[in-house]
Amino acid sequence: MLKFSYKKIIRERVNAKCQRHPRYNPERDGREGIKASCTTCWQLYDLDQARTRLDSAIRDFERRAAPWSTPTKPRRPKFGDHPQPPL
Repeated sequence: MLKFSYKKIIRERVNAKCQRHPRYNPERDGREGIKASCTTCWQLYDLDQARTRLDSAIRDFERRAAPWSTPTKPRRPKFGDHPQPPL
């Protein structure tokens, strides 16, 4: 049986633009929008495809693992966080 912990917080922001084709958007234009086999545009397209595949794999994993996952209990409040009830 495979058992591991997985934390899926990914905080990366990429602001990239091709200098020769600044209006190219891989989400909107896709593969057909790449002009003259521009290497930067291809890299932007590959980056977008990798992000899309990663998001899809995470969703698929969560869907398949849901029946076997156990919900975690909420943490107990620390001492002093909540006022004590009156006596």
